[in-house]
Amino acid sequence: MANKRSRAAAAAPVRCPCGSGLAATACCLRFFPDGDAPFGAPTPEALMRSRFTAYATGRDDYVTGTWAAETRPAELFAPGEPRPKWLRLTVSSSSVSEDGKTGEVTFTALGRTNRGAFRMTEHSRFRREADGRWVYLDGDLEEEG
Repeated sequence: MANKRSRAAAAAPVRCPCGSGLAATACCLRFFPDGDAPFGAPTPEALMRSRFTAYATGRDDYVTGTWAAETRPAELFAPGEPRPKWLRLTVSSSSVSEDGKTGEVTFTALGRTNRGAFRMTEHSRFRREADGRWVYLDGDLEEEG
């Protein structure tokens, strides 16, 4: 009996880190460069969720590939800076402008480093490129406390 359960668990799809409840391959992973819809997140919220998943799974190529060139940092983490372990994502609002060229998402992400657990809330801005792809522009972090 235990053997059947372990085989069923092994065959079950891995849930997406973004918290959608969907299988990762049917959700955010499909937008990664090696997915079946590379860089094709259809909305700012889908892009933000897939970027969270990329941070959570160490896919820096996707994070930088979905960041507007004019605001993209030279490196995501300073040498020796500990990478957070991202634990949970909650989206509190998402919108697209009437002309469909810009969007905004407010979210809270929970993470942990060797210094302990933390919460990060950000109001992010996105832009649709001429080729139809959404990119992350920048964001404002909310102060905790």
